[in-house]
Amino acid sequence: KQWYQRRVRDNLRLEMARRVLITGFGPFANHPVNASSETLKKLSEELVLEGIEFDFQELRVVYESTKDFISSYWKTKSPLFCVHLGVYTEKFVSVECQCNETVYTLQDVEEKIPEDGKWPLIKSAFPLREIVQNLSQKSLPVPVRLSKDAGQYLCQYSFHNSLCNGNGNSVFVHVPKLEDSPAENTAVVVIAIIKELVNFLSGN
Repeated sequence: KQWYQRRVRDNLRLEMARRVLITGFGPFANHPVNASSETLKKLSEELVLEGIEFDFQELRVVYESTKDFISSYWKTKSPLFCVHLGVYTEKFVSVECQCNETVYTLQDVEEKIPEDGKWPLIKSAFPLREIVQNLSQKSLPVPVRLSKDAGQYLCQYSFHNSLCNGNGNSVFVHVPKLEDSPAENTAVVVIAIIKELVNFLSGN
């Protein structure tokens, strides 16, 4: 019986370890239709990788619920990694490699700010410079750049929470507005990024 229970637990951990979470954000301010959410929808329709189970979640632009969801997901699902999406004003896809030390003071859609105090500088555990270089050699519908500044709002806040809960095994991707890049084009680039992350973990 003990052997059987241990085998069930091991199989469960293996299954959970093959999960990947992808998040986007809902509407806020000048983004009544958020490009990250529209990209997330495309990914949920098109992203298939053998042996990996993907979870897709739209987050409200709210500090507390974002923190609660990401923390709970890491603790209960133990994913391989997480990819978080957010919209910004540039016309290329930006792969964020770190969160900078900051105190979050911009109000969310509920007009609240977090009470966490100062968050530390923390970097992604993935070799994102190399990954972006690999992607730059591919024929993609939207250019890809590396960034060290994920902003001072929910984008970096979600990334901060995920990096801290997941020992650095997270990536944040800023995507262009829909008028600058249709969701189907942006999704192609995000899928390419995810494949690079999986290849790195697989040793390919």
